Amino acid sequence: MTSTSLRIGGMLVDYHRLCPRKAWWSMRGIWMEQESETVALGRLLDQSAYARSDKHLQVEAEAPDGTPLVGKIDRANLREGVLHETKKGRSCEDAHRWQVRFYLWLLHRNGIQRTDGSPFVGQLDYPLLRRTETVVLEDEHIAELERTVTALRQLATQDAPPQVLTKKSFCKKCAFEELCFA
Repeated sequence: MTSTSLRIGGMLVDYHRLCPRKAWWSMRGIWMEQESETVALGRLLDQSAYARSDKHLQVEAEAPDGTPLVGKIDRANLREGVLHETKKGRSCEDAHRWQVRFYLWLLHRNGIQRTDGSPFVGQLDYPLLRRTETVVLEDEHIAELERTVTALRQLATQDAPPQVLTKKSFCKKCAFEELCFA
């Protein structure tokens, strides 16, 4: 993949926060998730939870360096100015927060605000756990997202994947585990 054809999306930001190696594989079109029971459960959850909300909103923007940014937001309550991202479990919640912040950043980059002029907020929804978490976008998050875009652009130019991390607890549920530890 050339860095000029790179479009950065929320899932790629999530992957990069979790494991740069997973992001590298994904940037090359290697998707192991079609075989994953965890991902299948997540899709079913997405289809069955929160059926009456506005779902799957597409948002595009451009990073300050010109990199195209794209987002597919799970659902939104546009009247209240809340973006929702639905997740099965909290095992990767830091990466989940950054994915939501990325979507909030796309709205910010487009100048989209709530009807009262305040910024949208995000909400992580864990329906199986009956929990939610509010996520906001602050200046330091914007700076970190800009650094993440730079890191992903650099990652896209690498001929080989980053080194394997020490095996973490989330690796056993990762669809890419065999590529890393086989």
